[in-house]
Amino acid sequence: MPLVVLTDSGSASASEIVAGALQDHDRALIVGTATYGKGSAQRVFRIRDGAVKLTTALWYTPNGRSINRPRSTDGADDDDDAAQPDSIKRPEFKTDAGRTVLGGGGIVPDVVVANRVASKHERALQEALGANVPKFRDVMVDYAISLKASRGVSSPDFEVTPAMRDELYRRLQSRGIVVERAVYDSAQSLVNHALGGQITRFVFGTQAEYARTLREDVALAKARELLRDAPTPADLVRRQKR
Repeated sequence: MPLVVLTDSGSASASEIVAGALQDHDRALIVGTATYGKGSAQRVFRIRDGAVKLTTALWYTPNGRSINRPRSTDGADDDDDAAQPDSIKRPEFKTDAGRTVLGGGGIVPDVVVANRVASKHERALQEALGANVPKFRDVMVDYAISLKASRGVSSPDFEVTPAMRDELYRRLQSRGIVVERAVYDSAQSLVNHALGGQITRFVFGTQAEYARTLREDVALAKARELLRDAPTPADLVRRQKR
């Protein structure tokens, strides 16, 4: 059975090792963004004036790629240390089938699907809300609960309508949250996503909300495209587009 593994910058070390092993042996295509690269084992030793944390082991994929990405600070390896940027030249390795994969820490996907970046209109709405973002969320929750009570939504596959956006805007105004209508309307995609998620959660439950999130996931959509008409891992690898 062919397999596509989705990765992002927050992937944990264990999942990075599994993803790297599948990639090295051409058993899966990796789709998403480069992982964080925290592949080390550490121990804390008590000393008279405090403690010393030492790296005692590093983790590698089967073909010798280090999971641990070098940090920007000399000798440091803490979770909150900034990793070296992806613009740095990465060493190349070969998979069992001779494909080129990149080392240098973390797992670099075979097919890069970047995380969604907020548009200028969406950023404008966020800036206009400012400290009222929690209140904006509360208004959406209240509206979602009212829809549940009135049975105003009958299917978790519903689409956010202009009437729903209008009602949300009216409720924002009634709560004293002032946002220019033009700014609100220009961020329609963000409002649809946020409001649709809240309504789905409170009307149909968290599982339905999760399913809705998956339907909107661009990396998952790419994975489905790659898996289409690829009956074996070898077929899937051949479909890879670099």
